[in-house]
Amino acid sequence: MTTILPNTDTERRLQDQPLPSEVSLQSDTWLTRARNYPVFSRTWYRYRSLAWFGVLAPALVVIAGIAWVLSSDMRKFLTVAIPTTLGFTTLHLLGTAGAVWVRQKAYKETKEAILLIGILLLGAAVSYGIFDGTRYLAKYISYGDGNITISIGASSGSGSKSKHAGNKLNSASASASASASASASASASGGPATSLDSNADTKAETEDKEEDPADAGVMVGKFVSFVLMASVLLYVGGGVDFWLFFRQRKRLLEALQLQELQLEQSARREAELRLSVLVAQVEPHFLFNTLAGVRSAILTEPARATAIVDHLVDYLRATIPQMRSDGSSEQARLAQQLEAARAYLALMQARIPRLSFSVESDVSDAALPPLMLISLVENAIKHGIEPKIGPAHIAVTARSIMQQGEAMLELVVADDGVGFGGSTSGSGIGLANIHERLSAMYGKRAELVLKARAEGGVAAIIRLPLTQ
Repeated sequence: MTTILPNTDTERRLQDQPLPSEVSLQSDTWLTRARNYPVFSRTWYRYRSLAWFGVLAPALVVIAGIAWVLSSDMRKFLTVAIPTTLGFTTLHLLGTAGAVWVRQKAYKETKEAILLIGILLLGAAVSYGIFDGTRYLAKYISYGDGNITISIGASSGSGSKSKHAGNKLNSASASASASASASASASASGGPATSLDSNADTKAETEDKEEDPADAGVMVGKFVSFVLMASVLLYVGGGVDFWLFFRQRKRLLEALQLQELQLEQSARREAELRLSVLVAQVEPHFLFNTLAGVRSAILTEPARATAIVDHLVDYLRATIPQMRSDGSSEQARLAQQLEAARAYLALMQARIPRLSFSVESDVSDAALPPLMLISLVENAIKHGIEPKIGPAHIAVTARSIMQQGEAMLELVVADDGVGFGGSTSGSGIGLANIHERLSAMYGKRAELVLKARAEGGVAAIIRLPLTQ
C-alpha cells in the first residue's frame, strides 16, 4: 500500500475541505481550528493566521502595559518589540504562504517536497532580513544610531565573572610577592632560590587550570537558550507543519482507502439486492409465458408441450440454486451457468421453432457472478430474436484470453436479430445491473461491451478476471 498520497484530482478537490474525523482534531476553538483542514491548504492558512494575530495582539498590549509601568522611557521597549514582532510574524506567515502556493500547483511528490523545504527556508531568511533591518531602523529613529547596543536587565553573570577574575589576579599577585620574599631570604642566607620559584610557578599554573563553575553555568544556560529558541523558530517557521503535512497525508490516504472500500462493499450489496428484486419480478412473468405456451400446445402439439415442460424443468434445476444463493454468494460457476443457458435456449427453441443456438466453451470451469450469463441470453432473446421475422440464431461462447498481462474470461452472446434500434421494448435494467455488479466486484478490471455485428444483430461481451 502506498504510504504517501499522490497529487490526484481527489486530493486537490479535498485540499480546502474539512478532514475526516479519523485524521483531524475536530476542534471548534479558533485557536486550533486550522488542524481540521489539510496542512498547507488555503483554509488551514487562514485559520492559522487568525490564531496568530489573535494571540499576538493581546500579548503585545499586556507587555506594553507592563513596560509603561516599569519605565517611563518607552524607546527601549519599542526598539525591541517592533523588530521582534515583525520578524516573528513574517517568519510565521511568509514561508507557509509560499507552501500553500506550492500545494496549489500540484507538482509531483518529490518535486513538491523539495519546493516546500526551499520555500520555508526562503521565508525564514527573508524574515531574518526584515528583523535585522527593522531593528537597525528602530535604533536609528529612537537614538540616532543604528549600531547602539540595547540590553534588557542587569548582567549579573559578567559581574561575577569579573569578580572571580579579580580574585584570581589578587591570588596570583600574592603568590608572586611570596615568591619574591622567599627568593630574597634564600639569597641572603646563601641557599637555593630556584626550588621556591618552581613551586610558586607550579601552584599558579594549577590555579589557572581549575575549572570556573560560573563559566560552566553560563555555557549550560546558553545551550538551553539555544535549544529553546531553535524549537520556537522551528515551530513558528513551519518546520513542525512540514512534518505534520506528510504524517497527515499518510493518514488521509488510509482514511480515503477505507471509505472507498466501504463504498464498494455498499454498492456490491445494493447491486445484489437489486438483482434479487429483479429476479423476483422477472421470473413469474417468464413462468407465466412458458406455461401459457404449454397450455396452447397440449391440444394441438402434445410432443412440443412435453418438450417445453422437460426443458423448463432443466432450466429451473440449473437456475433456482443460483437464485436462492444470490443474496449471500458473490460467485457461482461457469459450467453451471452454461448449462442454464443451454436449457433456457432449448426451452425458447421449443417455443420459437425458428430459433437455433450453439453453446461452446474452451474453459472447463471458472468463477462467475450468479445469473450473469443467463441475463445476457434473455436480453438477446427479448430484444433481438423475438422482434425478428424469420430464422434466428444465438451463439454463446466462453474462452480464456490475455489482456494487459492478465488472464481474462471472455463471454460472448451474439445474435443475428434486429440489432440496435430494432426493438422498442425494455428499459435496459438488466444490462445496467450487470455493469454495476461488474464495477462493484472488479472495478476497472472487468467490462461489459455491446457491439453491432456486420452480419446483423448485436454481440454482448463480458470480460472479467479468470479465477478458478
